[in-house]
Amino acid sequence: MRKDRVRILYKNNFERIVEESNVRNFSALIGWMEDFNEGNQVPTLVLFGRDLGSNFSINKSNVKEIEFMD
Repeated sequence: MRKDRVRILYKNNFERIVEESNVRNFSALIGWMEDFNEGNQVPTLVLFGRDLGSNFSINKSNVKEIEFMD
C-alpha cells in the first residue's frame, strides 16, 4: 500500500485530504501524525502547498483524527 494520502478530520468535522504531490513537507506531516496518534506533544505544523498561497497549519487543539488513506 502506498502511503501518499493523509486524511485530516478537524474538531469542527471539516475533512481535508492531503496528497504527497501537493505538499512540499509531506514527510513532516507523517512525523507529526505519528506523534499525534501516539499521544505525544506536537507543535503547530505549517504545511506548504506547491501552489502559491496554499499554505495551511494544523495543531493538536483543532485536529480530531489523522490517518493514512487507502
